[in-house]
Amino acid sequence: MPLCVTSLYWFRHCTSLRWSSVSKLGLLEGERLILDISPTRNFRKYVAVRAIIAVLVILTMFNVIVAMTLYVVTGGVPITTAGIGPLLVTYAFSYLVFAAIAIVLTLILTNLMYKKYHYWITDNRVVWKHGVIGYSVTSVPLERISDVAVSRTFWERVCGVGGVVVKEMGAVPKYGYPYWYGAGWSFPTMIAVPDPEEMQKQILELIGEKRKESKLTV
Repeated sequence: MPLCVTSLYWFRHCTSLRWSSVSKLGLLEGERLILDISPTRNFRKYVAVRAIIAVLVILTMFNVIVAMTLYVVTGGVPITTAGIGPLLVTYAFSYLVFAAIAIVLTLILTNLMYKKYHYWITDNRVVWKHGVIGYSVTSVPLERISDVAVSRTFWERVCGVGGVVVKEMGAVPKYGYPYWYGAGWSFPTMIAVPDPEEMQKQILELIGEKRKESKLTV
């Protein structure tokens, strides 16, 4: 099936596409838009779950200092006299308060992120829009892409999402946000795309066509 027909078929059957976003990408002269893609709704679940787990783990350690400080400031009875029980109560109370605040803030920021993320594929490049309050737009020319991989990590499977990782020639992995949501080194990743395998196929076909046109070899 020709690339244009395959793209059109997938385009029509992808419920998460925002047609109104086409105008937000400034096309270069002679450039043709192939795919205009929004993350699936599970993007919010994936980002929220990853962020909340990370925050709760960090808070578990940080709250030890907070609880001890609160216990001393509020005039708590020395542990040698009252035992560790009162301190544990203070720890649990402060942990629950900070955890509730962190979860609420994470959900708010996750919703803001969902509105800022968008992906485009043209016959010349792959483009990411990403951010939280503001946003940045990053693009990689097709002829500079060395590999395109599908990402389905443990947390992506749990949250029902998949991503597409684009590796640029000569580029090195970058740490954390905005390339993927979480700690670690990674290449730019399109998070929670509707059909990662189909998108991977589309990009690889476009790269093949581009290399034939320019007679560029890997």
